[in-house]
Amino acid sequence: MLQSKSPVLKLDTHASTRYLLNVRNVEPKKEPRRFRAEIVCKTPMPLTFQEYRPRKILDVHRHVDGPWFWTKYSAHPYIGCRSGCEFCYLRDGRYLGKRDPDTFDTLIQVKLNAVELLRRELFGLNHDVIACGDWQQPVEDRYRLSRGMLEVVHEANFPLFIVERSPLLARDLDLLVAIKQRAWVGIAISFSNVDQKLKQAFEPRSPGIKRRLQTMATLAQAGILVGAALMPIIPFADDDHTHLEEAVRATQEHGGSFVLAGGLTMAGAQAERTLVAARQFNATLETQWREFYNWQEESKPNYSPSRGYAARLGLLVRELCARYGLQDRMPRYLQPGPLAINKRVAEKLFLKTYDLELAQAHASRIWTYRKAAWTIEEWPQSIAELFAARGEAGLQTLPEIGKNLAREIAQWLQAEAALVTTNPNPHDPKI
Repeated sequence: MLQSKSPVLKLDTHASTRYLLNVRNVEPKKEPRRFRAEIVCKTPMPLTFQEYRPRKILDVHRHVDGPWFWTKYSAHPYIGCRSGCEFCYLRDGRYLGKRDPDTFDTLIQVKLNAVELLRRELFGLNHDVIACGDWQQPVEDRYRLSRGMLEVVHEANFPLFIVERSPLLARDLDLLVAIKQRAWVGIAISFSNVDQKLKQAFEPRSPGIKRRLQTMATLAQAGILVGAALMPIIPFADDDHTHLEEAVRATQEHGGSFVLAGGLTMAGAQAERTLVAARQFNATLETQWREFYNWQEESKPNYSPSRGYAARLGLLVRELCARYGLQDRMPRYLQPGPLAINKRVAEKLFLKTYDLELAQAHASRIWTYRKAAWTIEEWPQSIAELFAARGEAGLQTLPEIGKNLAREIAQWLQAEAALVTTNPNPHDPKI
């Protein structure tokens, strides 16, 4: 409780660790008034909350994130994460800016006005999927900004996507169900594997895997589309058939319907920290990783695994998903209306790019489909009406759509039309 002589608040977290919260005013010159909350923890690692009020919170992406999360917008209330997973790409400077990357898990910047900013920026935009919130503890326990942002998403009737490692997400099940009833909700529970030794090596302070899987089961039981984001897959540690099958099977057993898998990227301080963790786990990993990422001493590693590795990984996950009755892509949201057909065809084009990547097709062919997907996704008129009026020749007037693609799209449009004839509502966006 707050003491009259000292601004100190005692908190007990879910991990039964006690923190002392000191709040003081900080008024830098030429900046809005802000507060700083400092947490002194009875562990070797201190934790500081720095409260501030940014001018903007919503990111509007140039293109929808297909065929992965299908997001067009994103908004998050915190910078930094107490879990501090060694492999987390968010340690990179593109996320932390000029901050010392070593403060990623000891300094959490809190956007106090996150909810009011989201309400101001979201209303009036075209309805599309927004990635929103951050349920990390202990910061969300205290500030509850993610729940407030969900309330805005619900008010605005926007479809929602969440990728999350924290079981605290289940606290807001009531709002998630309400958003699903109005629009759509898709959730990916994030974990790399179900191997406790690997978790201890690379993410010792993150929530337990069993708790994350139980959260998945809770969401599935509530009728919410949920699956797994196996990210990152750790080379030579959990990318083998046994580890991947364990993760896919665990997803299926806990009600998940899809599995997305991505390899480990390496950049800056994150790369160095991940390499240290790998070396401590298994000394042979350093030699393997240096060759794998073309990482010479005193130089930078390749940012991502090779195309061949990514393709082999994707094919293995696809095979395992088929065995357990899961999808290896997440179904997308389709808003009813005349442009829904554009989104459906764009989805097919995006999925084609992924199939071509797994087949290790030439990059130019992959880009042909990707640019076509962007064109169809963002076209302001119904391509079904264009096709009905002018046939394949009409489709060829669209940017990035040549003769062969026009023929392929025409076949899809004809199949969709036949499906609508037999079923007036074949693609319920709430499914």
